[in-house]
Amino acid sequence: MSTIEKENEGFLQLIRQARIEHQSDPEFQGEGWTWVHELDDEGFFIFLYLVHDYKQQIISKKEFEDTIYTLVILRHKLIPPELQTRLGVPIRWQLQLLFDLYEKMKHTIMSWEDCQNFLEDRLTKLPIRQDN
Repeated sequence: MSTIEKENEGFLQLIRQARIEHQSDPEFQGEGWTWVHELDDEGFFIFLYLVHDYKQQIISKKEFEDTIYTLVILRHKLIPPELQTRLGVPIRWQLQLLFDLYEKMKHTIMSWEDCQNFLEDRLTKLPIRQDN
């Protein structure tokens, strides 16, 4: 197993553990929160990142859900799988791109095209690892 695969597996294991712990949080139980259980591991990590803003009432429940889905879609559409497999970019770095975008979105109204341009620009600046 390569270094990048080990790093990603450890990271994903942490997310899986957080998912188990989340299941006992009464605030996010019930019908209105079933969508959280449908998120993939990376989507769940995005959920965990945004939950602070939701709890601080910076974003509403609807904005919370919509933003998570938007970031998940952007990830799947714009962050190519070969970043990990061919170029050795860890999952956590890929997710950091989305968090950077989210932080910008909190202060700036951004179109879909603006989001794409932001991510494409950041993708060109990622450090590429040679030990994968």
